[in-house]
Amino acid sequence: MKRTSWVLLVLSFFLSGCLSPTPPPLVAPPPKQISADTWWRELGDASLNTLAETLLRENLSLDMAKQRVLQSFAAVHTKEAALLPSISMSVSSSVQNELKGVESYADTYLASLSTSYEVDLFGKKRDALTASENSFLANFEALHINTISLIAELANTWYTLAYKRESLALLREQRSVAQKVLAITNFKYESGKNSITDVWQQEQLIASLNTQMTTLQSDIDAHKRAINLLLGRSVLEEFPLAEHAKLISLASPPEVGIPATKLLARPDVKQAYYTLASANASLAEAIKNQYPSLNFSLSVGSLKSVTHFSDLLDTIIGTAMASISGTLFDGGAKEALVKQAHFVSKERSLNYKQVLLQAFGEVQEALSREINLSEYLHQLKTRINLAYTIFERQREKYLLGVVEYISVLNAQQSLHDLEQTHLNKQLELIKYRIALHRSLAGGFLDQSILEDWSSYEK
Repeated sequence: MKRTSWVLLVLSFFLSGCLSPTPPPLVAPPPKQISADTWWRELGDASLNTLAETLLRENLSLDMAKQRVLQSFAAVHTKEAALLPSISMSVSSSVQNELKGVESYADTYLASLSTSYEVDLFGKKRDALTASENSFLANFEALHINTISLIAELANTWYTLAYKRESLALLREQRSVAQKVLAITNFKYESGKNSITDVWQQEQLIASLNTQMTTLQSDIDAHKRAINLLLGRSVLEEFPLAEHAKLISLASPPEVGIPATKLLARPDVKQAYYTLASANASLAEAIKNQYPSLNFSLSVGSLKSVTHFSDLLDTIIGTAMASISGTLFDGGAKEALVKQAHFVSKERSLNYKQVLLQAFGEVQEALSREINLSEYLHQLKTRINLAYTIFERQREKYLLGVVEYISVLNAQQSLHDLEQTHLNKQLELIKYRIALHRSLAGGFLDQSILEDWSSYEK
């Protein structure tokens, strides 16, 4: 009977190894190490640098993301602890007193010290640790992704605020010019050289400018509140730095070089890689979970009742045990877990390839759009110069009575529209540059998880 059991155990061991698939290899070499890539500094805006540093310190969602990273770091420690033996101690004391009958009284003491250890014969525990470590690294890259997104959002909001402020200043200039035209229109009406309709149309244009200014002021206040929220502050708090918001002139685009080499430093690419590595390690663990396990245990203590605490050392009993256990039949449950882990690994492999393709597409899209928009802005500037010349000429002719007021009105509106479009496209160009930096950005946070972990222990 004993021989039959051992034969079945050995057969189950070899069959489980033969029927299990092997983990697929990773699809690419490991991504680059974390590098200092504070991309927003390349924009040359001191105010944005100040805001970004504040966001990194005080943004609440970043703090929450950091706590999630610490949670995954704790999981790594749990897997590391599984590689070591566990030791437990038990001490108990009881009092016995006869409540009825012959009076008796006794103290009883029990004490034991035990240890247990599962030998990692096939590396199952090591695979579990590897999976947990890669999961931690993936979560750390998720923190980078969140940070890059938040700073990009901050930069976009900051320059949108700058656009609104400059647009408001432009409207004030346009209103000032329109009021001068209104004065000419009133003069010509009082001289009987045009109708009251011309005056009304010019007043309507000024009223339209006033309405746009009111809307812009509301937008400016909304963007101040949005930036305060990103900085982890109350929306009611003052934001004096807003006075420094302005659209910037961009330097030459960053050197892209060979995009494929730079893309490996992107946090989303690194996250996809570590997620795949974790899935592969989990697959290996699931495969080895089908194999038998070898366990050792040792206990030492006074396992018999003694009446005095000092008598514990008189009755020391030691027990040592070794056992091999394995599953002979489980209805295919472990095999199903292996298949599930295998399909997860294949999914993560496809996801890694997809993330790489998307990353490459984002870089090319941002580059192409910035180049095209730069050319468009150059052409638009020429049109603005021509529109200004036309407006000035039409205003002079109108004052001399050579053209009708409608020519001046059309020239004004055309110039106003082109000037506002130019400002809008300047903002759009800055956002394309931000998108380009974001698509090339690598990690830039210092890995201070160990410091946070240690500070909690203190």
